[in-house]
Amino acid sequence: MYSSRRRLQGFTLVELIVALLLLSLISATLFGVFRTAGKSVEVGEQRVDDAASIRLVEDFLRAQWENMHPSRQRKMNEFPLIFEGGRHQLTYISALPPRVLGGGLWAWRLHVVREGGHGRLVLEHAIPETDKMGKKTLKFSPDKRSILADRVDSVTFQYFGIQGEAAVNTEPKWSNDWKDDQRLPQMIRMDVKLEDGTQWPTFYAEVRKGMEAGCRQWNEGAGKCSSV
Repeated sequence: MYSSRRRLQGFTLVELIVALLLLSLISATLFGVFRTAGKSVEVGEQRVDDAASIRLVEDFLRAQWENMHPSRQRKMNEFPLIFEGGRHQLTYISALPPRVLGGGLWAWRLHVVREGGHGRLVLEHAIPETDKMGKKTLKFSPDKRSILADRVDSVTFQYFGIQGEAAVNTEPKWSNDWKDDQRLPQMIRMDVKLEDGTQWPTFYAEVRKGMEAGCRQWNEGAGKCSSV
């Protein structure tokens, strides 16, 4: 009798409030779970995109560095190479296939530029003028620039090889910069640090050309080019 009358009366106010509170709690919990799952998916997708972008950049640079061209200044004494290996900047000569920029040899400069409060890893290109006097024959401009990565804090390079008038049997070693304008390094290392503190995997590429490449007559004793 009592239970049938209770069913006819429906829920009490207290029961309704408790039910609404439980519903709110369940809804809030489900919202948090879905939001966390959504963020995890976004982070995962972003990491996949970042990893793919890094691989594309590294594949392109590896192809360029492995096929680095030993262009020399033909009107300067000892015919120095057009190669500048700094701690935070790298300038070199490499070729492109005909379908890109018409192909041929181009000068490249890889470094970080600051724009809008953030750093960008950029690769600039210019036409190498090897028949002009002086080393300052490479004219890079912002309108001939490709952005390889955004929000980059720094890029650092290291170079492996023999520098200067070293003996033939001298062991090659790593250096923070490359000061020898007669030889190319045997290997280049690149480290990229992002503004959020994360870093790209350390990147290595081997230069396939010999250290004395681009020289018709090489003076082994002096470690210099005698003819091109």
